[in-house]
Amino acid sequence: MISIIICSRDKNVLALASQNVADTIGLPYEIIAIDNSQGQYGICAAYNKGASQSKYDILCFMHEDLQFNTNNWGQLVAEILKDNSIGALGVAGGKWNIKAPISWWGCGNKYVSINIDENDKKGYNKVTYSNPEQSKLVDVAGLDGLWICSKKDVWQKYPFDAVTFTDFHFYDIDYCANIFNEYRICVTYDINIRHFSRGNINDSWFINADKFYNKHKQRLPMGNILSGPNYLRSREYNVCKDFVLEIVKRNIDPHIGFKYLFNCFQIFPFNRNTFWLIRNYIKYYLNFKQQ
Repeated sequence: MISIIICSRDKNVLALASQNVADTIGLPYEIIAIDNSQGQYGICAAYNKGASQSKYDILCFMHEDLQFNTNNWGQLVAEILKDNSIGALGVAGGKWNIKAPISWWGCGNKYVSINIDENDKKGYNKVTYSNPEQSKLVDVAGLDGLWICSKKDVWQKYPFDAVTFTDFHFYDIDYCANIFNEYRICVTYDINIRHFSRGNINDSWFINADKFYNKHKQRLPMGNILSGPNYLRSREYNVCKDFVLEIVKRNIDPHIGFKYLFNCFQIFPFNRNTFWLIRNYIKYYLNFKQQ
């Protein structure tokens, strides 16, 4: 039996999702929809509120703009979560979280595990599938929050961090990071989901990326690191560099970027791109102070 928790903004979209669940889940369930049409909740607070009202042992936290293409998917979830070593289950994730302000895909495309049909209102339509291990169930370090299943006792021990993450980004990878030392995080390929969205990397995303990094930096990198040290250093450098450049582009408070500028200097101190980045960021900081 599964309790499905949805942070809902659109009752019509919710109705479509509810009907699809009814047609495909294949076992007893309940849907707990937290009305967030007025934006009164961050997603962590909404999910905690819904989970606290649940009556079943398996919790499914899902976006309302999903369509399940797999029949009896609930039975598959219940079977997988019989393994008490598994704390969270999804359909997209990365093998490790790098030491930089980025989400689950930060380890690089060749190290992600994903099985999603992506669609949006502009006509975008793509099957995104990556299964390097050619396995039906793989271990990762972080999951995409479009759909995460977890046992209720795991959530009770590690609820979503509604204090740190007050809006709609990084709740997913943070939940996984919080439980990682005690439980496995897994991606299943037995369940196919269509997601009617491509996500939204906005200013809030960058602010929450910084919050995630600050919270977990002493534990990063986290997960099964499959690359060599040169790839790891280069990846962390490029992510920190791109983060700093986005702060400038988006006119975000420059104070949050200095630590990533320092990370770039530590990794490649004599790289000419590093010198260029430092010089231009200091110029941005001085101009920002005068605004």
